[in-house]
Amino acid sequence: MTGAVKPSTVSGDDRNDRDDRDDRNDRDTDRARVLDEHNQVVASGGHLLQQLDMRDVDAAGADLAVELTLDGRVSNPRGALQGGIIATLVDIVAGRAVLAGEPGNAVATSDLSVHYLRGVTAGPARAVATVVRRGNRSAVVTVDIFDAGANAGTGTLCAVATASFSITPAPDDQVS
Repeated sequence: MTGAVKPSTVSGDDRNDRDDRDDRNDRDTDRARVLDEHNQVVASGGHLLQQLDMRDVDAAGADLAVELTLDGRVSNPRGALQGGIIATLVDIVAGRAVLAGEPGNAVATSDLSVHYLRGVTAGPARAVATVVRRGNRSAVVTVDIFDAGANAGTGTLCAVATASFSITPAPDDQVS
């Protein structure tokens, strides 16, 4: 038989399995590199979020509450806290509330909705998070944003938000 093609000894399924393993190894290497780079930036104090003046505070009935100082770096031209910073604050506080007591897990925001009611103008902004539901693979959190310095220090509700997260366990070599 001239011109006959000799059958391969490696099946297509075996090649696909090998390719899938190579892809997973590449992704794991990329993740490790990105995590290492992130940790270096955080250790140097150069991460963007470290530039925000945030601190944990107590709030009755909350899973987590955080205050953010209002200053010229985070305010809009009217002197109110910029809306994107409010959304960032919601994302941070909600994600941390989901992870509380769950070392080694990671979250990825799958949905974020913020309803702005009024500006945060006196400051600080206080984000109060309540975990509505936490399952093995997803969570939903509500966050209320208050202008803690308004209304004679009792605070005024300025935004309400809902955040949803996908939960993933960290790889075994990253659990401390």
